[in-house]
Amino acid sequence: MKLIHIYYNALKLPNKKARKFLNKTNLTYTLLYLFSLVIIINLPGFVDVLVNGSEGDGLFLIQFLVLGPFFAAFAVLAGISLITVLLVGAASVLQRKLKYQYLWKMAVFSLPLPILAGYTADLIFPVEWLPAAAFLVIFLMIHLKLIVDFPKRKLN
Repeated sequence: MKLIHIYYNALKLPNKKARKFLNKTNLTYTLLYLFSLVIIINLPGFVDVLVNGSEGDGLFLIQFLVLGPFFAAFAVLAGISLITVLLVGAASVLQRKLKYQYLWKMAVFSLPLPILAGYTADLIFPVEWLPAAAFLVIFLMIHLKLIVDFPKRKLN
């Protein structure tokens, strides 16, 4: 039930109540949310392999179903960690007092809306670069709003 609340609040970001709820979520639920999101994202590919796969591809099917989500989760974790470094830099340029841990957690929770925007852009206009551009624009807009909403550092 907590996972449903996390998804609900993640779709509401950068709302202040959603941000507070998600910030209080512990790391166990954060990682569970991230792995479930990776599985949901890869579900169409799994179904396609199951429907179109032949009987001789059993080893490939097992590798795709077992190793695929782990590799995707690792790639998402590494990508979020790198993007968070950039967000920390943006926060310091904007003189906001934000820590890496908070921005990492918000980067994880802000993924559903940009992913939906990327899928929608791909369905409406099947241009190769458009889903990635839609993802990045929505993702950065959410985070800039999150960063700007925090108070500036006091100059001593």
